[in-house]
Amino acid sequence: MDEEEFYLIDLKSKFDKIKPNTYYLSYSGGKDSHFLYWFIKEYLKRDDIKIVGINTYMEHHEILKRIIENSDIVLLPKMKPMEIKEKYGIPCFSKEQDFYIYYYQNALRKGKEPSKTIQQKIDGTYDKGFSGISKKAREYVKSGKAHNITHLCCHYLKKEPARRFEKETGLKPILGIRSGESLLRKQQYKSCFTKDRKFTPIHDLSDELLEKIIKKYDIEVPKVYDYVSRTGCMGCPYSSYKHETEKELELINKNQQKFVCNLFYESYKVLGID
Repeated sequence: MDEEEFYLIDLKSKFDKIKPNTYYLSYSGGKDSHFLYWFIKEYLKRDDIKIVGINTYMEHHEILKRIIENSDIVLLPKMKPMEIKEKYGIPCFSKEQDFYIYYYQNALRKGKEPSKTIQQKIDGTYDKGFSGISKKAREYVKSGKAHNITHLCCHYLKKEPARRFEKETGLKPILGIRSGESLLRKQQYKSCFTKDRKFTPIHDLSDELLEKIIKKYDIEVPKVYDYVSRTGCMGCPYSSYKHETEKELELINKNQQKFVCNLFYESYKVLGID
């Protein structure tokens, strides 16, 4: 038995721990969630797990096509990207940094003092774990000229529609989250189940093994992955540290470029994205 088959047998044993009709697959159309789609449909031969996608209005055309074709249900967020920008702001440095920046800016907008922890994170004086935001972010935010920055984009475009669906149906999500994708995820996902019973069966799957399985079983991968390592919202500034934001902008059409550059203009300017 090779490594790939061993992993799939082990993954099947994880699925044996859930009642299929009480879960749904959260399907993004990307590499990880499509691997789970293939595993459920082709390896397990199951049709009793609903496939649920979300059209965030920010998907690459190829990814959106997969969501529409493969999902039993496609959800829509209540707020559109520009509405989120107007009310809360836009992503900029990283999700964790933007979390602190948002609550710092929000307090100042309301004429209040930021909490002690938030202030320390902004100042870089927090001495427990992650110290705070980068020097570049700190100088920009404390200059008083910073645009409205937030981590809430993903919340309103992805998490909120999913939570509404879960509340209406009582179903729990199967998430294609892998802990190796970031330090934050490594801290958050250490087993197959979260505290609220979300199912994360591939949290321990490495990039190398995933690629071997995809190659062995000829699992379809979108062509966009020939150019970028991960797919999410088109042109998201969070991909700038790998210079993948620029690559994404080259992959979308002129109208999409115009919309994305208008949406993320202020963050692109700060990050030096042309």
